[in-house]
Amino acid sequence: MNQEISEKNKKENCSFCDSTKEAVNKLDTAKGFKAKHKGNLSARWLTFLFLIVGVLAIWKLQLSFSSSSKRQVSLSPDSKGIEIGSFAPDFASEDVFSTKVSLSDFQDKKPVLLIFWATWCGQCAKELPSLKTFTKRYQDKIQVLVVDSGETKQTIKDYIQEKNTNFLILLDEERKIWNQYLIRGTPSHFLIDKEGKIVTLRPGLAGLSDLETMLTMVK
Repeated sequence: MNQEISEKNKKENCSFCDSTKEAVNKLDTAKGFKAKHKGNLSARWLTFLFLIVGVLAIWKLQLSFSSSSKRQVSLSPDSKGIEIGSFAPDFASEDVFSTKVSLSDFQDKKPVLLIFWATWCGQCAKELPSLKTFTKRYQDKIQVLVVDSGETKQTIKDYIQEKNTNFLILLDEERKIWNQYLIRGTPSHFLIDKEGKIVTLRPGLAGLSDLETMLTMVK
C-alpha cells in the first residue's frame, strides 16, 4: 500500500513527466501553427500564380491588339497598309481622256508625289494654288499624280476645265486605290522615290513650302 502511494506521488510530482507534457503541448502547438501558416503560404502562392497568369494574359492580348492595329506591312500590289521605306502598292488607272497610267510607269524615271483628292474637299481647294505652282515649277524633277476617289469621270472633267489644273488626275470611282492605301481623309500625300519606295507621308493640307520640303527628300 505504501509502495502504491509512493509510486502515485512520484507520478504526481514527476518534474520530468510535467516537462514532457509541456514539450508535447508545445510541439502540438507548433505543428498547428505550421499547418495553419502552411495553408496561408499555399494560398498566397496560388494568388501570386493567378496574378502572374493574369498579367501574362493581358500582355498577350495587348500585343495581339497592337499587332492588328499597326500598319507595319511590306508594301506590294496586294499590300494592306503603308510603311515608310517599303515599296508603295502599284496600281493602274486612267485619266479623264481614258489614258492608261500605272504608278510603276515612273519607276527609275522620276519620284512621284501621289495625292488623294476630291473636288468637294475644302482643304484640297485651299491647296490647289500651291499644287499648281509646285507642278509648274518642278515638273521636270517630280511627277505629280492626283487620285480622285469616288467621283465620276464627268465630274472630274468639269473640275479640270473650271480650275485649269496642270497636274495629272486619275480616276478611282470605286475607291479601289483609296482602300489600297487605307486613306482616311483628303488630301493625303505620299512621296515615292524613283525605286518606288515610300519616303514620307503627309495627311491634310500642304502649302507650297511643305511640298518643296518634301521634294528635298528625294533625288
